[in-house]
Amino acid sequence: MTEFVFNPRRDATEDAGDDARPRDLVDRPEMFGRWGKPMRAAAGVDPTDARFIAANLQHWVANAMREEVLMLRTNLATLLPTLHTTSPEVTLDRISRLQHGDEPMRLDDLLVFARRFDSVRDILVSAFGDASRPAVTTKPPEEGGMGPVITTGRGRSAG
Repeated sequence: MTEFVFNPRRDATEDAGDDARPRDLVDRPEMFGRWGKPMRAAAGVDPTDARFIAANLQHWVANAMREEVLMLRTNLATLLPTLHTTSPEVTLDRISRLQHGDEPMRLDDLLVFARRFDSVRDILVSAFGDASRPAVTTKPPEEGGMGPVITTGRGRSAG
């Protein structure tokens, strides 16, 4: 049995490959979230690696937020109350770390940002939309049912 050692310093982990910051996966980390061009993979990072693809998506989202805030002639500190989040984790400091690629965005971050920023919503629809597949439809539950039934229309029909 291996002995567990608590290490409170995130930057001092033994296996830093698993804790790579999104900005560490791109070729120009200093430009993460600051320009409207796609990032290339950093040296030694496979461009098909899901972590790199997620980092590139985060870069696009961070840049879109930055540009939208600039167009509104305001700043994130002013907009923070308009995000209408109930999470105590959504702070100005954390959003800044997300925008600079110092920590990965989570799904709840993306949902909060997409509610406030139209450009983020457009990016997510573009990234996750797949026009080659049929649209997913929801049906109300039948009487006594278990809740909404999600179907793509590819299942077998009863009868």
